Amino acid sequence: MITIITGGTGSIKLLRGLDLVVNEKINIIVNVGDNINLFGYYICPDIDTTIYGLSNRLDIKRGWGIKGDTFNFLESRKETSEESWFQIGDKDLETHNKRTNLIKNGLNLSEITKIFTEDFKIRHNIMPASNDRIETTIISDDGEMHLQEFWVKNKGKPRILDVKYKGIDSAKPAEDVIQSIKEADKILISPGNPISSIGPTIFIKEIKDALQKTQSKKILVSPIIQKKPVSGPAGKMLQAKDYDVSVTGLTKYYKDFITDIVIDKADIGEKKEIENMEKVPHVTNILMRNKEEEAELARELMKI
Repeated sequence: MITIITGGTGSIKLLRGLDLVVNEKINIIVNVGDNINLFGYYICPDIDTTIYGLSNRLDIKRGWGIKGDTFNFLESRKETSEESWFQIGDKDLETHNKRTNLIKNGLNLSEITKIFTEDFKIRHNIMPASNDRIETTIISDDGEMHLQEFWVKNKGKPRILDVKYKGIDSAKPAEDVIQSIKEADKILISPGNPISSIGPTIFIKEIKDALQKTQSKKILVSPIIQKKPVSGPAGKMLQAKDYDVSVTGLTKYYKDFITDIVIDKADIGEKKEIENMEKVPHVTNILMRNKEEEAELARELMKI
């Protein structure tokens, strides 16, 4: 059994590759820290990107939303001077509308995600990390703000002083999450932002404990190449947490959670430093620019 912890745009690339090369059903634990109540809807960006990506609906150029979507809803909000900074397409809106209504009818996020998985005919198990509300919050020189406000509304410009996970101390893992970790033969950590896309999951206490106790291989795919994040604000967030923006700094951040790390060929010079931390480095091409490279990286992971 394979279990993967995911979040962010890098994760869906790897998931598409795994979907192509792995015959068995994969357990996918998805970040909920960037979920947000907005415009009257409960929006789950990482869950939706996972669902759209595995059902061939994702707008690959943007890395989010549904391909070919229109934005009439958003344009109407602009015309009436309503908030419109968060990009929601019209087809995408129905996902948020259905989820919000199901929540009002008493269903939890796990139950709703299962419904969407069936609706979109996805063969894998997609699980939110928690049914409880966790909010990734940026402490910046412009004040405290939700991750989405920092990255989308403010375009990632404020200087990050710290990153907090509101609600994480009382959050419990969603159903089947702990079992999927305990029973996994191999656990993968996808190349999402370690602080905002993976951190809100692995620092839920019961998930942290389960990951540290399991004897299975725990393999991280690096989101860093040559001291730069492949995408997004991972570098700024690692620095805010006093970690070097490098695969060595990344290994230090994940030291309690991983046995192996997959790094790019460009970072082979840091291999010895990783070994000194008693982690096993694997060197390959990790930049997934097309479906072929997504599948090839997935094949490499299956060999570990």
